[in-house]
Amino acid sequence: MLTKRGGVVQAGDVVLAFHGHDDTRPMKVTPGAELHCKTGKFRHDDIIGMQYGTRVKGVSNVKTDTIIPTLLILQCSADLWTQAVPHRTQIIYSTDIAVILMNLRVRPGVFVAEAGTGSGSLTHSFARAVAPHGKVFTFDFHRGRALQAKDEFRENGVGDLVVSGWRDVCTTNTAPNDENAVAWDDASTPQDAQPLAGLGLPQHHVDALFLDVPAPWAAIDNVLHVLKPGGMLCTFSPCIEQTQRTCDRLRQEPSEFIDIRTVEALTKYFDPVFKRTRLEDDVPETPAASSSGAQEDASRKRPRYRESVMFRPQMASKGHSAYLTFARRRLPRTAQAAAEVDEGAQEVAQQ
Repeated sequence: MLTKRGGVVQAGDVVLAFHGHDDTRPMKVTPGAELHCKTGKFRHDDIIGMQYGTRVKGVSNVKTDTIIPTLLILQCSADLWTQAVPHRTQIIYSTDIAVILMNLRVRPGVFVAEAGTGSGSLTHSFARAVAPHGKVFTFDFHRGRALQAKDEFRENGVGDLVVSGWRDVCTTNTAPNDENAVAWDDASTPQDAQPLAGLGLPQHHVDALFLDVPAPWAAIDNVLHVLKPGGMLCTFSPCIEQTQRTCDRLRQEPSEFIDIRTVEALTKYFDPVFKRTRLEDDVPETPAASSSGAQEDASRKRPRYRESVMFRPQMASKGHSAYLTFARRRLPRTAQAAAEVDEGAQEVAQQ
């Protein structure tokens, strides 16, 4: 997923098969396998060795059809994966992803923690942003989803950047675990086991943290343990009641969070519409002979028109997805700064 563009498809690669608009599906290239779709049949052996971005020829499903079907093979990337990812839960789309990455200040080399892996849409964008020396720690409460996501990260080539775990981040646990203890081995975990509590990371270990859980306010104690001073927090909540309760928790003493704000990112599409406008400066029409043989009045004018492009909003656009609440953890105050604050407070009280 993070390799350079223009490469060659190899056996075992996860590619994106582009069938048409809004129809892009992931596919693992396996020697000897075939892809059967409504367009036709395509052999994986014909795809191996092809350059990404080219079309592979197949065999039509209709024997009498003379048209040879083709399939566009695209290289897997974080933005295209958001469109093609298999949905295990409701995913986060590009509009919200862009706002999250910018406000969390995710950049190469930083450490990011994510609670609520889901289908892994945002996780892939985190991995691309922190590469090549950063790290993404992602956790999910559901064991099956966490295991599927872990396999996808490995197949998509981001296994070295993403550490996936099965945890309940809304249960407080600030034990000083080592970051290597986060790595989860499903084979050695009993089937009747419960997810581990907390984030399982060392104190002040991550630069940014993202919460996509039903009760973000219940995870704030764990956030305070792992988030660095000056680090950014983002919560993703579909209901305003969840957002209000989270903000109330962030404002509680000792007021560790500042710059608390909530935004809603909406996508609106516009379609070009060609409109014909009549001009006022009409030109005289060429005189024409009438049926009686007499010429019509030469002063009659022929109207002139000009075609212009206008944009109208689509009737159906993507509506509300969630409320994004951002907050920054306060930097520790020095002894001198604390003394100045106390001195200023005393002066105000005396006045």
